[in-house]
Amino acid sequence: MPVVGTSAYNTAGQITSLVRSLLNDAAGNLFTDGVLMPYANSAYRKVQRALANIQSGAFLSDDVLLVVSAVGAVDPSLQVSITDATAPPNQLPTDLLVPLKLWERASGSSDDFTEMLDLTEHGGLPSLPQDASLVYWEWRADGLYFLGATQDTQIRLRYEKAYPDFVDATSPVLVRNAQEAIAFFAAAMASAARGAPQASRWDETGADALEDLLVRATQREQQTARRRRPYNWRSH
Repeated sequence: MPVVGTSAYNTAGQITSLVRSLLNDAAGNLFTDGVLMPYANSAYRKVQRALANIQSGAFLSDDVLLVVSAVGAVDPSLQVSITDATAPPNQLPTDLLVPLKLWERASGSSDDFTEMLDLTEHGGLPSLPQDASLVYWEWRADGLYFLGATQDTQIRLRYEKAYPDFVDATSPVLVRNAQEAIAFFAAAMASAARGAPQASRWDETGADALEDLLVRATQREQQTARRRRPYNWRSH
């Protein structure tokens, strides 16, 4: 009986192996994993951006709990923030691209979370004295900004994330069934860097493979009654 693997994900090594075959270097005499990894990572990010642009649920992360410390004094000129530089454990997640929704409750309580009002691109935070709740939030300069509250407040964060780059051949490919699209784009970049005429061919083949992923993801997301955003993958 065959052994069933413990992961549904492919590895970066499977992608670089396919790239070498496409570039007629199966033995890896020229295109080693080290040479191909930057191209594979660039292709990986390209596939992620394309899927994120059609609001694929694969990049959602939820129920991240952080604490916004109470302000020391009530002052309408004060604002507080959570950023990458905030002291652990309350800094932004390292894989965060953009926050989507926030909820709040008094820190240390078992109260229900209450959804907060997003004022991003709506004129920013108002000038108001602090109260027991945060109420509002704004995303700017890669940080979450609040008016502050007179008590420590726990927030629940839902956000869009990016997958980590490949480090070596064992790194998992966290986009399911995307190995062909990633490999074709990586082959296009690797061959273009050496002036090979096959570059445009692999780029077009990668675009076709990516379109298959987008169609499948769109069909899945249509079950949640969301409209697909217009996206032109050939322009990215």
